[in-house]
Amino acid sequence: MTPELTAIVEEAYRVFGRYQLADTLTVCHCNVCMTVDVERELIKTPLRQIPSLTLAEYTNSAHDWDDGPVAREMRYFLPRYFELIAAYDPPDNIGLDICLRRIGRGGWRSKWPVEEEQLIDRFLDAFLVASLARLDLALWPVGWRLDFDFADVLTMIVTADGDLDRALAAWDGAADPAAAIHMAALRSDVLTLNGRPCLDNPFLEDHRTEADKIGAFLMRDDVDRRIEAAFFMVSDPRLQQILSDAMVR
Repeated sequence: MTPELTAIVEEAYRVFGRYQLADTLTVCHCNVCMTVDVERELIKTPLRQIPSLTLAEYTNSAHDWDDGPVAREMRYFLPRYFELIAAYDPPDNIGLDICLRRIGRGGWRSKWPVEEEQLIDRFLDAFLVASLARLDLALWPVGWRLDFDFADVLTMIVTADGDLDRALAAWDGAADPAAAIHMAALRSDVLTLNGRPCLDNPFLEDHRTEADKIGAFLMRDDVDRRIEAAFFMVSDPRLQQILSDAMVR
């Protein structure tokens, strides 16, 4: 975790520390959702010690939203969400992409105090920039690819109702070659739909405007120039291949 993310997570524990849990949680107890035993474990376990898999049970079992008890529950858990996300151990059985989708449904940007709103934006910014450093490679049948899919960060921001324009500006302002390498890697997920570039991602099917915006961002001429320049900034032929492949239109 970067120093900036560490500081933001600690601030989140302070800012959201005013919220406490009741004796029960607003969750579903059907056969495929949360058991009563897990609910009790979430309530009794100190917040900083809740394991990711246990908090994932809350993520995937808390379906409804209200601006009273549910909003207080979510804000109680939110610092731990931030901490686990920053450690790339997202509390969701699906993964990073939609692990903050519940606050996206809650209207936090218009309903929560400004201090909380600004803190969420800062966390999303810092996490995005920190994720650009993830350049580990994995060998796929089609060749070397980045092991970390930066699209996961973008979909998490979109489904959390984050500010996509702000996120893309932070990415645009980040240093190369890392920023350009992730731009290059994501170009393979851009399709042309109705004459417009669009990021092809199943979690963005209900967010077509945002998917189009990301696609247009990635296919700009300025990105071509950044990718070309980044090719000469790296010496690893595997990264050079990812950059080179992205220049083929």
